[in-house]
Formats: sequence, C-alpha cells, structure tokens
Amino acid sequence: MTIALMNLIKTLKPYVIFKKTFFILISLLVLSSNVFSKIELIDRVVAVVDSGVIMESQLSSRVEEILIRLKSDKAELPPINLLEEQVLDRLIIEEIQLQLADRAGIKISDSELNQTLSRVSSQNNLSLDEFRLKLEAEGTSYRSFRDTIRKELIIQRVQRGRVGGKIDISEQEIENFINSEEGRTQLAEQYNVQHILLSVKSGSTEQEVNEVQKNAVDLINRLEGGEGFEKLAASYSSAQEALEGGFLGWRTSAELPSLFAEVVTELKVGEVAEPLRSGAGFHILRLTDKRGNTVKFLDQTLARHILVQPSEIRTENQAEELINEIYEKLFNGEDFKQLARQFSEDPGSKMDGGELGWSNPGDYDPVFEKTMNATEIGKTSQPVKSSFGWHVIEVLDRRNEDVSQEEQKNRAYQIIFKRKFEQELQSTLIELRAEAYVDIKLTS
Repeated sequence: MTIALMNLIKTLKPYVIFKKTFFILISLLVLSSNVFSKIELIDRVVAVVDSGVIMESQLSSRVEEILIRLKSDKAELPPINLLEEQVLDRLIIEEIQLQLADRAGIKISDSELNQTLSRVSSQNNLSLDEFRLKLEAEGTSYRSFRDTIRKELIIQRVQRGRVGGKIDISEQEIENFINSEEGRTQLAEQYNVQHILLSVKSGSTEQEVNEVQKNAVDLINRLEGGEGFEKLAASYSSAQEALEGGFLGWRTSAELPSLFAEVVTELKVGEVAEPLRSGAGFHILRLTDKRGNTVKFLDQTLARHILVQPSEIRTENQAEELINEIYEKLFNGEDFKQLARQFSEDPGSKMDGGELGWSNPGDYDPVFEKTMNATEIGKTSQPVKSSFGWHVIEVLDRRNEDVSQEEQKNRAYQIIFKRKFEQELQSTLIELRAEAYVDIKLTS
C-alpha cells in the first residue's frame, strides 16, 4: 500500500468508515447464510431408523447406480418416484440389519474381506491389484468398494444367524427331491456305458439258457483278467453297438433302459456288473466313465496314528520324549495297534488301534495331513507335531474314490436349503421392518 493511499484512508470521515464496515459485515452475513443454505441442500436426513439415519446422498447414490445398470441393460426405466421408494425401503432394511450386527458384535476381519475380494477378482480373471486398478480406472473408489463388500458380508452373516436356525431338512426330503422329476433334471449325471449282449433264442431249453449264462460269466472273468471290452464286444456281442466297442454313448439314467439304469447308477467307474437277464438274453455292462455337476472323485487315505499330548502333568519336552520312545518301539517291530491302545490319547481312534478310517483332503490338521501325504503306503512317519500334539502316522492304503452319491445329496440339500432360506428370509425381513422404529422424512 502506498503512503499516499494510507494518508487518504486516514482522512476519511468516521461515518464513511462505519458505512463501509457495516456493508462488509452485511455482505459476510449474506454470504454465510448462502453457504449454510447450500450445505443444507447438499445432504439431509430422509429416514430415521431406530438409532441410525439414512441420508439423501445415500439414496441418490443408490438410485443413480441402479439407473446406470438399467440403462446399460437397455431396460425400461421405472418412474423415478417409485424407484426411490423401493430403494429407500431397501436401505431401511439394510440399516436395521447393520444395527443388529453392531449390537451382536459381528465383525468382518480384513483377512476375510481380502479373501472375498480375491475371489471376486478371480471371477473377473484378474489379480487383486489389477482389479483395484480397473475399479479406479472406471471411477470407482477401491476403499468405497471394500466398504460395500464388508457391509454385504455382515448382512449375510446376520441373515444366516436369523434364518438358518429356522430351517430343517429331513433325509426323506432329500431323497424325495433326488427322485423327483425336478431333482433328476438338476442333479442329472451322465453315464458312459459299454454293453455286450449274449442273445438267447426264442424257445431255448433251460440247459441252453444256462449255457449262455455260463458264457456271460466267463466273459466277465476275462474282462476282470484284463482283456479289452472292445475286443470281446466285437467278438461275441449280438447288440447293434458291438462293432463300436459296445459303447452306448453318454446317457442319463432316464435315457438308459430301466433294467440297465438300476444297475449302472450303483456301479463304480471301471466296474463290471453281474450278467443281467432280459427277454433278449444276458447283458454285460461296464461303467466306463460318468460326468455331471454332482460327479466327484476324491483321493482318499487310510491311516492310523498314535497321539501324545502335553498336559498339566506332562511338559512339552516330556511329550516329545514319549512319542520318540513310541517311534523307537515301532521301528524295532512292536505292534502298532497294541501301542496305540496303550499310549494314544485320541479317544476316537485309541480302541481301534489308532485307525482313522478313510479321509478326504482337508479333513485333518494341515501339518498332520502334509506329513501323512508325504508318507508311503506301509510306512510310518517320524514324530510330527500338530496343533493337537505329537503324532506318529502309518499310511495303510490310498484310493481314488467316487463320492458322487454323497455329492448328489449335498447338492440336493443346498438346493432345498436355498429355496427354504429365501422363503424364510422374506418373512424375517418383514418382521424386522415391522419391529423397527422408522420415520421417513423425505421420499423425493
């Protein structure tokens, strides 16, 4: 500021300065009023839900997301007021459930959240970092996306807790579903079957029929002895598919002759059935393979173990010393079964000589399973420590087992559970909405 200007200000009359000051104050008040007015218009409460609120920004953001999705799907847009009502009701239900979760202390750890996000990334054929960059490139905040997924996981946990306990599914329901037309469609397995027909001529004597049956048994013995089904089908079968190796092609049980279906569905892959008698003669069936949503094969292990645990009267070092002594006895040829009955502290297997039965992958403690998998059939592992204590493990056998029937039952259970869950969930959400205090302030 120049000296001349400073002198000019000093010479101004007091009333002029007062007027100027007053004008500035009034201007500031008007500006302040406008600012606060704008802030008020930016966001406001649209609904009070028990101890929480829903803001207009939440409603607008969710409505905008839905409109974008509908436009991208080229769907007809609903009236905006009806859409806002629907979205607000959804937000109210979500808020009720989040408050229930908060009162129950339900939390989703970062580890669980990251696992879920990794699965979402994998479904999009991206790594987690690539997925994050893709979201940000599309204008979506990764932090906001994480918060959304966390809320969804919390709500799912609340729903499982509230609804899951109300659902009861009996074994009979599962069997009825599997045997129903719907069940056969949804759980359909396809079978690749080979077939040999040894025909019996019309009017054959009992002796002639018995001779054909004997020939069928002989062929089965040759198959089990390693001869090829294709060769024997081409040589002896009277069926139309004989020269094609006896293959019937992939068929569901409903597409097989009922006489065949009853037997084939009970066969293991590679197994040959006993001769089947029909009006045409004797049939030999082999299940070559099968496929479908419920077809599952697992590598199973048969093992036994001896468990020694630290306790109030046995230190960690003493437990380790004891398991080493037991291992030494086994190494010197003492009987595993007897030592298990004498020393093992696993009440479930102790009296069975430590035998655990056939196990599937993931059944056991990771350290135990890793050691078991690394041990050859007929061999005993060196002592190993798991989360349960010290073990020596002997592997008795291994097999690749068809667990399709169990998988079919599990799949049927899941279908029935999901159906009942959806029905029960709707009733539960209506009850929660009715019990909650909700005051809607603004709907448009």
